[in-house]
Amino acid sequence: MSRVRRVVIVVHAILPGDPRVRRQSDALLAAGYEVDVICLRQPGEPAEERDGRMRIVRLPIDRNFVGFAGHIAEYVAFSGMVAWRLAREHRRRSYDLIQIAAPPDFLAFAALPERMRGVPVVLDLHEDMPEFFRDRFAAPHLRPLLPLVTLATRASARTADHLITVHEPLRELSIRRGVPPDRISVVMNSADGRLFDPSRHTRRPFMEDGELRLVHHSNLQRIYGLDVAIRGLARLRPGLRWRLDVYGDGPWRPSIEAAIAETGTGNRVTLHGRVLIDDLPRLLAAADIGIVPSLAEPYLEFSLSTKLLEYAAMGVPTVASDLATFRHHFTSDGLVLVPGGDPEALVRAIERMVDAPAIAEAIGLEGQRQATAYDWEVQKRAYLDVIDRMVGA
Repeated sequence: MSRVRRVVIVVHAILPGDPRVRRQSDALLAAGYEVDVICLRQPGEPAEERDGRMRIVRLPIDRNFVGFAGHIAEYVAFSGMVAWRLAREHRRRSYDLIQIAAPPDFLAFAALPERMRGVPVVLDLHEDMPEFFRDRFAAPHLRPLLPLVTLATRASARTADHLITVHEPLRELSIRRGVPPDRISVVMNSADGRLFDPSRHTRRPFMEDGELRLVHHSNLQRIYGLDVAIRGLARLRPGLRWRLDVYGDGPWRPSIEAAIAETGTGNRVTLHGRVLIDDLPRLLAAADIGIVPSLAEPYLEFSLSTKLLEYAAMGVPTVASDLATFRHHFTSDGLVLVPGGDPEALVRAIERMVDAPAIAEAIGLEGQRQATAYDWEVQKRAYLDVIDRMVGA
């Protein structure tokens, strides 16, 4: 009888909170693999838990970093713990493949001892590390470190046997940095069709009760521009009944609350906090328009918002910032694009939809049609093809 194949996924994130790792591990389990996940640990969580062929190992580090020094210290500490735990677990479990989720890219170095023993390593690029650094650490005294971050990204890529990334623009950027085209594949960060299934949640007819319901969900960060959008929404035409439901939480919440107070929109904008991802499809189906008001910054030109794909999967017409990755994946028939960080343009686009509800609903349906090419069922086959090839090799 052949031995069960085992994959370990290392991710600097909380599980089961990371939807990409959740989808990947589910796909591997369905394909007959055993899966270990090594991740962060929040207070009150068990250090280890098992569910059938799925095992979660949580290291005693949480996301408590502050500033550049805090980020680096946490990344380095986590990488060191991962290197120690991988060596221990590989002796006991005999892994057939190690998958490293980035950022940080240099987490791939923690798997070097196992790779030297013949275990293939796949580096899964969730973000572009140099652009992430440029955005989060813009202080002048930190700019000279950017070439070092880029060098670490290139070295990490050479450490892995194969790379996967979340969309084609990021794949092309990696190729320009020296990754051979045959060593990098795209597995998109798409909506999970098992959850975001429009047949299970009836779409609300556009403004059926005369009220415009807007929706936004995200990890509340500065770059997602929600405070800028709220200052624009406050200038929607007088007499229009509207509300904005926001799902999610994050470090930029105080600034968003300040924007709500400044504009007097507390009776229209509701910050619901985090919700279970299983509840999100129903909440999206009850909205008229989704907004993705990301700022026009270089970092986001290489980021494809999962929330955009989730709105599209549920047939919700969406107004989004005009970013390269959005243009790459959707046409103007399926998505309304406006300049990022321009609240007036956002408001004008929303008002045009209000004036032409049939066109708004048609945009939602076309976006849904275009998003089928990015459905997880399609992406899952690409992902398993990479894993099977690496394990077989």
